[in-house]
Amino acid sequence: MCIWSCGPSIHLSTIHPDSDKEITFTIGKGKVKGNISEMQLEIEGSVVATQPGEHLSYTGGPYPSYSNRRLNYKAIAKTGSSSKETSGWVFVANPKNVFSFNNANGSNEGYPNSTTEQTGANLYRLDKSIVRNTAQDALMEYSNNTGKHLLEVSNIADEMVAAVAFYVDRHMQWRNDSINRVVFSENGWETYSPGWDFPQPADLTLTISGNLTNASTSDDYMGDCEDFAILRAALLRALGFAPWAIWNVIDFHPDGLPNRPNVRITHEYNVVLYEGAYRIMDYGNITRWLSSDNHWISHESHYGWNEENGPRGTQNINHEYLKNNTNNFPGGKQCPGVWSNQKYYNDVCE
Repeated sequence: MCIWSCGPSIHLSTIHPDSDKEITFTIGKGKVKGNISEMQLEIEGSVVATQPGEHLSYTGGPYPSYSNRRLNYKAIAKTGSSSKETSGWVFVANPKNVFSFNNANGSNEGYPNSTTEQTGANLYRLDKSIVRNTAQDALMEYSNNTGKHLLEVSNIADEMVAAVAFYVDRHMQWRNDSINRVVFSENGWETYSPGWDFPQPADLTLTISGNLTNASTSDDYMGDCEDFAILRAALLRALGFAPWAIWNVIDFHPDGLPNRPNVRITHEYNVVLYEGAYRIMDYGNITRWLSSDNHWISHESHYGWNEENGPRGTQNINHEYLKNNTNNFPGGKQCPGVWSNQKYYNDVCE
């Protein structure tokens, strides 16, 4: 990100840092006229670096004390007896350590009994200990398999995202809803009638979907695409991710797919704050969908929901809040250009 007016230029290594990340400030001459004797960098009113000449580079942070608020900075170019200034701010995102949740209120023992009841509270079921315990299991398993220290994995937001993606991909297999309905019925949930598309609450995915009497012996959990997405979101929420940092996204093509005009809803996945920006989270590890080289036609929608926005569904429901929230990175720093699903790729928007 570059900022300057008639003062020195300031370039930041990122326009959307995570509170766990360092920031490099690079200061140049910009539009300052005349010889510059010295450059200074102030952060939050304190001078943190001074360098003779017209260039300065400084790496600072991480800035956890500024989590979810602005970090102000100023570059000062001294030219003899006068000086020129350029100031700005960057929003330091902290998507974690804000764990709280809404109480389940579905009419079927807290589970949804209609499409309008398909909310985060009724599908993530963060009140269930198995969801919270499995989230911790995901961190430990990822730590064991990568060799990364559990303390690191447990405290860095990006590592939590990677751990959940790894865990769900490793333990869950796709299975269609016709079989999912039978499995629920045969495991004491014949009264479960959620409405549209049969989404599985996260705790029931964890407890009954992979019972060895009704699922593949090679997998712990089973379900279709929305069940994967619901489980990923629930585990990240249980680890303390804020609702605005994790979304369930429903792919919807109003005119149908090319050559398949009757197919409008094709897939459900997640959009998650990762490396300071919103990225696609779907089958496989978190790195799978970072580049537009791996663009999938079923990743073209901005309809979505999360713990604080919903309910899940597409019919007669305005889901523009996903587009409106993830178009701008935390703090209002906007990726240049008109919004599109392409903004989720790191080779389109850093």
